Amino acid sequence: MSSFKISTVSGTHNGLPAIKPATASSKISIGAASAPSAAIQSKMVRLVATSDCHVAFGTNPTAVADGTCLFLPAGIPEYFVVNPGDKVAVIQDAAAGSLFISSAI
Repeated sequence: MSSFKISTVSGTHNGLPAIKPATASSKISIGAASAPSAAIQSKMVRLVATSDCHVAFGTNPTAVADGTCLFLPAGIPEYFVVNPGDKVAVIQDAAAGSLFISSAI
């Protein structure tokens, strides 16, 4: 039998702090080959894809669609903490599309 633990935060904290998005996003084409972004200059990014895809992070990442990279479903924004200078690479799951990357602070 599986079990899990739920932790809560108590005290004076009233939820997550607001995240200030960038004023512009960069766009990468999602296709059958891994495509890297330019180096990211912030500590957090927001990713939104127009098609299901797989992403990888690092200084020289390669995304693959074999289950070893993070799956990113279409139309659902996700936030990731990254190291400044890292890149994100993307590859399609089944169909081409676009990945929008926004720096967030």
